[in-house]
Amino acid sequence: MLPASPELSKKCKQILGLKEIWQPADKTNYGFRRPKDLAGGRIPNQPSLIVLHETVLPLDPTLKLFSTPHPNDTQQVSYHLVLARDGSLYRIVADKFRAYGAGWSAWGDSTIRHRGSKIPAAAGSINNVALHISLVSPEDGAGNSDGHSGYSNQQYSQLAQQVLLWQLRWGIPMRRVTNHASIDRSHSRSDPRSFRWHLFDRAWQVAAKRCNVNARYSIDARLR
Repeated sequence: MLPASPELSKKCKQILGLKEIWQPADKTNYGFRRPKDLAGGRIPNQPSLIVLHETVLPLDPTLKLFSTPHPNDTQQVSYHLVLARDGSLYRIVADKFRAYGAGWSAWGDSTIRHRGSKIPAAAGSINNVALHISLVSPEDGAGNSDGHSGYSNQQYSQLAQQVLLWQLRWGIPMRRVTNHASIDRSHSRSDPRSFRWHLFDRAWQVAAKRCNVNARYSIDARLR
């Protein structure tokens, strides 16, 4: 992890002009970042991992899903942000809370167990330290096909900007920016399908240059 700089993140956000549309999840679909695990031991509870997803559903049904109460734990779901095809950014859960973006999951061999054995994520989850952002899938992205036509230029641009802001705010290096397929341990998730990392990297470089942050994400960088 790198030193965090909330001030640098705030200034960069002003330069980029990034705005959010507030579409809050129902309170059953997110929780607090827990300070202790199931056994009572202290656990990390600050964001240290950024996970990319895709919705599969169109925008409106996705937002409705998150705003619908789900008292059953197995149906609870949310992301911190949803990124529409036109680049609009919808805020679903505040960063300080734990979004339910991943069930049984791990980052390498690191995972956190804080739920009972009846819950699918009982074997462990990374939600306590994750920031989740999901790209709205294209029209041909419904279903379980291996791929689709991909994401819009607006999505790549806004995604790169948001990732950069999160990196600055929480001190998250690029090596801790990943996707749902990589952290999923149920071997049932493959999103975001048809994601092109080179297009993301290109957009990130543009955003970083505008904020005068170098490619290593140096905390010593100063905004113009």
